[in-house]
Amino acid sequence: MTPTQVHLGPLLVVAPALTPSFAGPRVTALIGALAVVAQVVIAALRGGFTVNHQVQIAAVAVISLLIVAYAQEQRRRHHELARVRSVSEATQRVVLRPLPHRLGPLRVASLYMAAEDEAQIGGACTRRPGSRTPPG
Repeated sequence: MTPTQVHLGPLLVVAPALTPSFAGPRVTALIGALAVVAQVVIAALRGGFTVNHQVQIAAVAVISLLIVAYAQEQRRRHHELARVRSVSEATQRVVLRPLPHRLGPLRVASLYMAAEDEAQIGGACTRRPGSRTPPG
């Protein structure tokens, strides 16, 4: 719908480039394929497959493939990080046993503070002595 001197086809690469931020490799591949098909349709409607259109189609296809490879690597690293977190959390639960609620006549409260906001590991446990309970 734009004049023939305006070329918006190269902007089609934006769609597959943004897709990995909210979807996985399959959806990214689908969006990349749709961008290539749209580029082919644009070329067909704009008077044929000139060298410019051929280069644009090839560029969108190559960039889409690279983005899909990136999305696959991102997913693999996400799964690897989840496995490492799971192992480290299990290890910490074994090593860092819960503190007793009583130490002799004292009641003790404890709180685990993680080293980072979203981390479940690598923090410190603090004790807060309670009131002294009467004997008996």
